[in-house]
Amino acid sequence: MDGEALDRPFHFVVTGRYIAVHYDGQTFALDSNHHLRGDLFYLSDDEEKIIYNGAYIGHLKSHPDYRDDIFYICREAQYLSQSGSWTASIADALKVEINPMNIFDDPSNINILTSLSDPVINDHNPISADGIDLYHPNGYFCLYPLTGDCLWTGDAGDFKSELFFGGDIYSNGQIFRLSVNGGKTRISSGDKFLSITLGPDKAEYLPEECREHNAWSKCPKCAHWYSLGFQSEPQDCFTLIPRGLPSMFVLYDGAYYHRVSVLKSSYATTERVERIEDASLFQFVSV
Repeated sequence: MDGEALDRPFHFVVTGRYIAVHYDGQTFALDSNHHLRGDLFYLSDDEEKIIYNGAYIGHLKSHPDYRDDIFYICREAQYLSQSGSWTASIADALKVEINPMNIFDDPSNINILTSLSDPVINDHNPISADGIDLYHPNGYFCLYPLTGDCLWTGDAGDFKSELFFGGDIYSNGQIFRLSVNGGKTRISSGDKFLSITLGPDKAEYLPEECREHNAWSKCPKCAHWYSLGFQSEPQDCFTLIPRGLPSMFVLYDGAYYHRVSVLKSSYATTERVERIEDASLFQFVSV
C-alpha cells in the first residue's frame, strides 16, 4: 500500500443491474440501490488492485471481449459471483464497470438519485449500465463510449454544436435525458437535442455538387461529413440497437451508424459508418 497515490476514486457499476457494491471489512456485499450509494473504492497506480480503507481487497480482471471497460472482481483465483459469493467459475462471475469520481469532490456532496422502487418501468425499454430504464421520468445520464483506451477519459461535451469526448472522466460530461418519439429515441442535453449536424467549419468546404444535399442524401461524397452534434430544436431521433451486453447499444440515425473517431489523445468526435460491425458501442450511466 505504501506509495499509492490514491488519486483514482470510483464507484462500482454492476453491468445492467440496479445494484450498489459495498465492502463490510471482509468481503463485498451487494444490495438493490443506486450504484452511487455503494462504497467509494480506489484503484491502485497500476490500475489493477482494488483499495478500500487503506488496504488491498482484491483485483480487477478485464473481460476478454470488452478489455478495460468491463471487469471481474477477483481475489486470488476466485471471482465475485452474481450472488455476492466467491466462485471459481468465470461463467458465474459478476460483470462490473468503474464510474470514476473527481478526486477533488467531497463524496458527501454528491447529488445521488433517490433510490428507485421501480428502476425499470417497462421491460422492453433499453437500460443504462447501472440498470435504470433510459426512459425513466427521473432518469439523468452520462454518455459513456466503450473504447477500451482509458478508464479516466471520455467526458461528452459540446464544441461548436458538435459532440466531442474530452480528456476528463466521463461522469463529468454533459447530462442527457431520453424519451420515446415515434418508436425512436429522442436525446436531449439541457436545452439542446442530439442531432446529425454539419459543422460550419465543414460546410464551407463541401463540394459544389453537394451544396443542396442533406444528412439523408446518402451521397458517397458528403454523407460522412456529417456527425453527431446539437441543435436547439428537436429535429432527429435515433434507434438504439442492442449489441453486446444488455446495456450496450450502437447509435443508428436511420441511414448510418456512428463510431468514435479519436483525433488526439484527449479529443474525439464521431463519424458515420455504413456497417454495424464498424460502429462504436455506447452506454448511458445514471447520475
